[in-house]
Amino acid sequence: MEKPNIQVDIPEAYRYMGGCGAPDETVAAELRRAAELIERAVSPRSISRVCGIERSAGLSLSETGLSLTGKTVAALLHDCESCVIFCATAGSGIESLLRSWQLRSLAFAAMLDACASSAVEALCSAVETALRADFSRRGLYLTDRFSPGYGDLPIAIQPAFCAALDTTRKIGVSVGENGIMIPRKSVTALIGVSKNPQKHYDTGCFGCLSADSCKFRANGVSCYGQLI
Repeated sequence: MEKPNIQVDIPEAYRYMGGCGAPDETVAAELRRAAELIERAVSPRSISRVCGIERSAGLSLSETGLSLTGKTVAALLHDCESCVIFCATAGSGIESLLRSWQLRSLAFAAMLDACASSAVEALCSAVETALRADFSRRGLYLTDRFSPGYGDLPIAIQPAFCAALDTTRKIGVSVGENGIMIPRKSVTALIGVSKNPQKHYDTGCFGCLSADSCKFRANGVSCYGQLI
């Protein structure tokens, strides 16, 4: 896909900060300043791979070593013979920017971090849009996007996910000993591929592994901005 033009969603960034409703003008102005810096620093890269789905002994992806455990991902892929796995990153320039501001203003660094999260979400949406257009031309349909840590799919599969995509060599994304991806503003996800139209669901909190400790739920919203 062509390099996408990544733009920060200010209301979304405010939610990532734990805000509820609309920010006041002072906060909004600072978020816009942070967004401008992030949009300059972002260096989007992504990689994807189509994998066959095997069901002989649980759910796994052909020739990847990836086993997908949990009921939620099994339900998502129930009508699929293959899926796309991908990794997207906002790049290492974001990390340098965040570190420099953490030494100057923790408050503004938090805004930058929230804007960076919005930027990588925008990148994932751009990747997904391009994939949908590509598969649509072939008469195929895609499910919703699903990432390790969603529902009951464990985040512990992240190293195997990145290894299957060879992210370290191809787009400079690695996984640390603590399971966190480096650069941090990186995301892995899978999308099922089907011959049949797929139902799309509003993202909710049911079954999410982080529901009990979620900062968004504490403020009365989900991470997608929906009231709960």
